[in-house]
Amino acid sequence: MSTPADRFTPEALQRMRQVCDPLADAVAARIERQRPTAMLEEVERRAREEGGPFRAFLDTVNTVPDWVDWDKIEQARRVSLAFTNVRSLALLTGSLVEGYMGGKAVHVLVATGRLQQDVLHRLNETAQMSHNMHQPDGMRPGGAGHRITLEVRLLHAMVRKYLRARGWDTTLYDEPINQEDMAFTVIEFDYLSVRGMERLGASLSREDREALHHFWRYAGWLHGVDEFFLTDSVEEEIELYERVCAHQYHPTEESRMMARTVLSAVAGQPPFFLKEGFLHALARVCLGQGAADFYNLPEDRRWQPAILALQAANRAATLAHYRLPGYAAASRAVNFRWIRRLLQNGLEAEPRKRAFKEIA
Repeated sequence: MSTPADRFTPEALQRMRQVCDPLADAVAARIERQRPTAMLEEVERRAREEGGPFRAFLDTVNTVPDWVDWDKIEQARRVSLAFTNVRSLALLTGSLVEGYMGGKAVHVLVATGRLQQDVLHRLNETAQMSHNMHQPDGMRPGGAGHRITLEVRLLHAMVRKYLRARGWDTTLYDEPINQEDMAFTVIEFDYLSVRGMERLGASLSREDREALHHFWRYAGWLHGVDEFFLTDSVEEEIELYERVCAHQYHPTEESRMMARTVLSAVAGQPPFFLKEGFLHALARVCLGQGAADFYNLPEDRRWQPAILALQAANRAATLAHYRLPGYAAASRAVNFRWIRRLLQNGLEAEPRKRAFKEIA
């Protein structure tokens, strides 16, 4: 029986950097760039009228794999919503920032200018995606989460088309938004967010961790991640993370620039209104000292009492989540309303002007 070490060799990982998303790319080749929601609506219309690659795309994504366990998807949805606060901090100051350690992948963001141009708006769109994905039945075909995942998938296909048309250098950077990059994005939202939560004091049960892994395995599949990268367990995902790190952790000055840009842009902003120094301290906890040192994040010991207080509060909240009847349900209800209100205030008021129209 092959092991993850046998499967995720440097040669195999490099080979997958030359593979993107043929199904979505075939669609993108036949449509013009527009808002992601409009792109999906065009795909649906042309699937009815023309069939071809449009019908192939929709038939694939609307056929749920046999291995999907909807009970686990629901469990993951509930736990993610209940831990929205600490998970958001872990994603922002840990997962997403760590993603910039891949120098080739981060060059896509620099080349398109998407993140530098309006950091807060792009982060709000990421929050919108997560919010829609974690609504009841959101990941079933036609659900808000299912649709926004497809919209992001089409957006990424269009970015590839845009970069290739402008002479993207595959010799230096491999294919843009390739399979390895896509797989690492799933790791950011699953393993790295759970690891960050633990470092901030919120340790999930084994059952919840397995449910989250299953959720993001399905989300990755829906986003176009090849079965080669769809790990079968939490442990296999950690092994994949370590292998990809060894293969692609080549941070550049662009990596430093992106990390500092994000943390600086969110300082003092909703939903947490945190000072930049505290965000740096949180990043040191979630990232670890090595990555934080590379990013030249200041180390200010004056924030240590606040970090310890946050960790203690999260441990108490986690205990209440698992021990106190009604606490988890109340957390989910409060967090749903809170995030929805933040998105309504942070995104365009008119749905037709948003990149992703629906806020669940």
